[in-house]
Amino acid sequence: RIYIGKEGRTKVQSVLGKIDYAKISDSAQSEIPGVVESIIIKNEKRFVDYLNNAQSLTPRIHALELIPGIGKTYMHVIIQEREKKPFESFSDIENRTGLKEPMRHISKRILEEISGETRMNLFVKR
Repeated sequence: RIYIGKEGRTKVQSVLGKIDYAKISDSAQSEIPGVVESIIIKNEKRFVDYLNNAQSLTPRIHALELIPGIGKTYMHVIIQEREKKPFESFSDIENRTGLKEPMRHISKRILEEISGETRMNLFVKR
């Protein structure tokens, strides 16, 4: 990892801008899923907290529904379980809700957002 903020950069002289997913090489695109999963694993608490605090985005759409593999049924189960007690880890979510591999579902959503396939972004800043 390299720090690219405005102050205190040591290895990067300047940042020219952000690059679109379509403009990076095929080999770089194939590396992204593994990198995203490792980031999710390292920041598990942050993503579990997101699931604990996710709210409705519009009167018809809940933020949890936008994650692939989580429809209305799992959304209601997650909301009921988190009201009883907040989730502590991905394995806790898996055991209490029956949702298999929640990390993979979040990873799919992040990859969709990176590739620009979504209208609303939950995790990726544009």
